[in-house]
Amino acid sequence: MKLSLENFSYSFAELEIAVEHVEEAMGYGRSQSPEPFPDMIAHALSESPGLCEIKGSLLVSDNFILDRSGSIIIEGVTFFVGKKIVRQLKNAEGGALFICTAGQGIGDKSKELMGSGDFMEGYILDIIGSLAVEAAIENIQNSLETELSFSEKKIANRYSPGYCGWALSEQKQFFNLFQDNYCGIKLSESCLMEPAKSLSGIIGFGADVRKTAFECDLCELKTCTYRKIRLAKIK
Repeated sequence: MKLSLENFSYSFAELEIAVEHVEEAMGYGRSQSPEPFPDMIAHALSESPGLCEIKGSLLVSDNFILDRSGSIIIEGVTFFVGKKIVRQLKNAEGGALFICTAGQGIGDKSKELMGSGDFMEGYILDIIGSLAVEAAIENIQNSLETELSFSEKKIANRYSPGYCGWALSEQKQFFNLFQDNYCGIKLSESCLMEPAKSLSGIIGFGADVRKTAFECDLCELKTCTYRKIRLAKIK
């Protein structure tokens, strides 16, 4: 397999985010949020298509070395991901690096609402932004999984800088591999992504790798928004 780069874009409607998904991410059961939340969520969802610009990129390579001491080398670039991630990617023959964003608009609108005192409206939009970028990368991952299945390869779980012992500072060399930066994501001096509703990471693949349903227990970051979203998915 040669190095390949594929870009993706999605409309908000394609992500099929519904009121019950937002309720779950907020900690309620489906159709169990109290009034006035259902109407507030429905209104926020109706506003979201005009606030999102959903894009992703996937860089796939089999120029890939897994070092049990805790590092991955892909396209000659070494990432010190830590032993937890290396163990989970055992038997990987290649890696797919991804970046994905829901765009600037939804985060800006959320901050604007909170700044004007509309805390709940802003919070709901913040949740929707997180759901949007998570749904987009799920779609990209599913696309990769389908493509690899034709060569009898499988994918492992995805992992991101800042989690499971992988230093956030490695975002710099990570983003250097995406030279055209189709998604338009920028890094702050502290290596945080802007727009804030963005994700990056790696998906290992190979004939003998394994993808499990739920692995947030590997990560020490208990306040992660995406932990709440993934918990909701398995209920």
